[in-house]
Amino acid sequence: MKILIQLFLFFSVIFSLHSCQKYNQIDNTRTIKVPYTMFIGALNGAVYKTNDALYFSTLFPIDNATIRQILVADTNIAYIKQNFYYSKDEGKSFKDSKLDVLDYLDPFYKFFIPNPAVYDRNSKKIYLCTKAGLVVSSDYGATWTPEVNWTPGPFANNLVMRSLTQLDNGDLYLMGDPLNQYYKQGSGNWTLVVPTATLPKDTIWYVEHSHDTLFAIDFYNTTGVYYSTNLGTNWNACTGLPKRKEILFGNRPFGSNTFYVGLDSGGLYRLNGTAFQSTGAGIPWWAKVSFIEGKRVIYRTDVTKYYLFCATDLGLYISESSDGRDWKLIRTGLFSTLF
Repeated sequence: MKILIQLFLFFSVIFSLHSCQKYNQIDNTRTIKVPYTMFIGALNGAVYKTNDALYFSTLFPIDNATIRQILVADTNIAYIKQNFYYSKDEGKSFKDSKLDVLDYLDPFYKFFIPNPAVYDRNSKKIYLCTKAGLVVSSDYGATWTPEVNWTPGPFANNLVMRSLTQLDNGDLYLMGDPLNQYYKQGSGNWTLVVPTATLPKDTIWYVEHSHDTLFAIDFYNTTGVYYSTNLGTNWNACTGLPKRKEILFGNRPFGSNTFYVGLDSGGLYRLNGTAFQSTGAGIPWWAKVSFIEGKRVIYRTDVTKYYLFCATDLGLYISESSDGRDWKLIRTGLFSTLF
């Protein structure tokens, strides 16, 4: 009997040690030391927050007014619908700025121009395209004043401005139509760009960037996407996109060197050199591909991984591939944008 008891105790100790060792292995390799924060906007107006893509908290409920853009300015969160809304308490409550942002292109299909606002990380100001013109805020969206610093000036056609972006080097770029493009360097004025050849007319353009390269995107995709390496003085055409499918966004996600565009019922594409290639395996072809963003996770072992997330009207997708070649659905929903 003693022998049986001793054997039982022996194997119990061995089992306990093995279990502890196995637990520590999992803890070391999979426990997150530095998580990410991602904000998700929906076509039905809701705003969500997640740190792990498993649990989602609701910052704003459904009201059927599409979230067009989400900004984080310093520690403040903001989102854009028809108006600009901001929060100074980590999303516990939002206030309406009472600013009328530019109209939707098509309210039925919920088509809108991306990037109507940008947070200038250098001056700590927010610039926003509104029906009344370009406005600027120095208190993260609480109060706004019309922008008056133009070269040449005064600027008479401010109403046509639609989108903004900030290059990695800090330069700001503002785009309306092909004849109304401005850049801003440091604390200087907005300076009119005089291109050597203008972009094609009779369509609607918006602007994005990858590092210090600008991209002019034809929303209706009649002429596609153009790039510039000299602040819009020269524009060159990219190739590879199917025509006549609206281009809903362009973006280089955090942690990636690849520029992506998403089409309405036309797929996700990544830029390889100057040619776009389809990269949306796992995302249904009929999805409205609305935005893509990257997030970094640092594990307890100091291993760093980057994940890509894609917002569509069929759900939120994730890719562990560095170039977004394969995607898995992690949450169903009508999603419009990410930050």
